[in-house]
Amino acid sequence: MPRTFLSLLALLAACTPKQAPENASAPPAVVMHGVRLRSYDGSTLSMTGEAEQATWERTGDLTATRATVRVPDKGAPSGQKAGSTTVYAKLMEGSPGTRQMVASGDVEVRTSSGMVALTPRATYDGTQQVARGTEGVVVTGPSGRMRADSFSLSFASGQFDFEGSVQTIVQGAARD
Repeated sequence: MPRTFLSLLALLAACTPKQAPENASAPPAVVMHGVRLRSYDGSTLSMTGEAEQATWERTGDLTATRATVRVPDKGAPSGQKAGSTTVYAKLMEGSPGTRQMVASGDVEVRTSSGMVALTPRATYDGTQQVARGTEGVVVTGPSGRMRADSFSLSFASGQFDFEGSVQTIVQGAARD
């Protein structure tokens, strides 16, 4: 009887399907609709947002469609509520583990100071809190409008830097 039992176990083990290694055709781990997100840096809220749909891949990567994220401004003057920088994109892809993200498809960045930047694609480094783009950007603000080949935005300071060909139109400037 023990030998029959062992033979049966061996037969069952041989018939059990082997687990295939993860591959690109495997379905995502989770697909979520109507997503609200909150991201923390330690115990500090570092980002909020929402997405029409988010897909969490088995690799740990996250893809969100029609997504909006808000990054709180640092260092608001005493007694004033801190504003935030808001980023909207048709598609955001990244890794929460590495804090890296790529936004594409009509990317719009709005700062609390009133600047609005439009670009086809931007990358975000969460460890440095910097967004960069090299596919052109148009920025409109309270005092004018500009276009540049590339940009860098520090979320910590709110500072925009522009490179390449830069064109500026200043509103309210006197003409000769």
